[in-house]
Amino acid sequence: MKRKEKAVSIPVELLEQAPLDKLRKFIQKEAKRNADFACALNDWLCEEVATFPSLEEKFANRVERLFTRMEKKMGWNGKYNEYDIKWAAVTKGMGDVLDALKPELEKGNGRLVARTILKFIHTLQEKADSTIDEDDYLELSDLHEEFAEILEDSASSESWSLEEKLEVLKELRQASHYSVYREYRFYPMKSLCVDFMLTALPPEQAYIELQKLEPCAGGDLLRHRVNLLRKLGREEELQKTILSNLRCDEIVFPEIERLRDAGRLSEARDLVNKQMWAGGRSEQSLKLLLDIVKRQDDTPAVIETLYQLALKIQQNLSYYQKLKKVVPSSDWASMYERLTGQLDQRRDEAYLASIYAAENDLDRLYQLIIQSRDNRFSFTMEYLPILPEKYHPELFQYGIAVMRDRVSKMNKSKEYAKFAKTLKKFSRFPGSTPYVTELLTHIRTTYRRRPSLLAELQDIH
Repeated sequence: MKRKEKAVSIPVELLEQAPLDKLRKFIQKEAKRNADFACALNDWLCEEVATFPSLEEKFANRVERLFTRMEKKMGWNGKYNEYDIKWAAVTKGMGDVLDALKPELEKGNGRLVARTILKFIHTLQEKADSTIDEDDYLELSDLHEEFAEILEDSASSESWSLEEKLEVLKELRQASHYSVYREYRFYPMKSLCVDFMLTALPPEQAYIELQKLEPCAGGDLLRHRVNLLRKLGREEELQKTILSNLRCDEIVFPEIERLRDAGRLSEARDLVNKQMWAGGRSEQSLKLLLDIVKRQDDTPAVIETLYQLALKIQQNLSYYQKLKKVVPSSDWASMYERLTGQLDQRRDEAYLASIYAAENDLDRLYQLIIQSRDNRFSFTMEYLPILPEKYHPELFQYGIAVMRDRVSKMNKSKEYAKFAKTLKKFSRFPGSTPYVTELLTHIRTTYRRRPSLLAELQDIH
């Protein structure tokens, strides 16, 4: 058992009596062979003894010291003979720096906050190496999320000039091209740049700067562009931007909702139809359209939209059931044929089977089961209890044949338990007893040397 080392304190009176030159030599010698001691001593000296020309340089020095923390890494020969940056200490330490900056931010010292964060970003680019792993990515990403929030707060401060803010923006834009962000992709630096820009600059100037970032407009940038155009009152250009980017959900759907909530239902409906023409009938667009046409009391449009949603959303029967409620009973037969015909054409077997079961269309359900190539056994297990008895013998024979084949290919105990569970469920079907008994006899005769399998089946009769 490894002996636990006890902490040893040095009496103050002995330190006071030690010759200063000898004490210095001892500390220098100890620091050379003990990296943690050297870092701790350096931190103490910088915080307690050293003086700096400005608070900004003091924080910059503190950021630089974060990257001096090292830890042993295993080399190619399997030995811990390499020293690399201790990234957990870097991210935790920068979190402490941010905590120390928050009082300065409250005082309105936004420039200090921005320059310190930039110092970290620049140093990260200089020091980053192959030792960053997945956990480090996550911690660095979380740290940058906090950067974005604090930078936005600092940008709103009026205590520093627009020229200084533009200089920070320029550096952030340059940092967005740093290799550390391209290689590891733990944070989209353009997002941080945009967050700062939108808060720091007046809307007109922010719009000009945003255009520089938008050679290929992404969804977020387009959303910011639309918001700025609305602030500037440039409605015509705003509408042109939306109509030119109908596939961009980030700007089109909020505009549809805005028009709808303002009572401009015809315009909202026109826009959602244009969006679907350009980008297809998505679940979100159909739900928006349904809400609009309901408000317009347009029953035919409600029925058609519910039909499209019933085709689109197959996790459950909710939209199928809503469709059935609004379609007049005299028209339901033709609607039912239209819906099931489309599903059959698309080979949506599971959804189609659930609709046949809900409609008690059992003959069609049986035909679907026996014609299915991939789902026949699962459908048999699910729907056999509701099918007419005339179909049971054929399905019993099929199910037993499948299970006989499965048991011949099994060789793991966990497969035995799953098989036994399936067979037990099968044995509960009325009329299945002779078929199950035949299979059990076959198994107990053929697989006598598989006690684990036989043990799983002992409760089945």
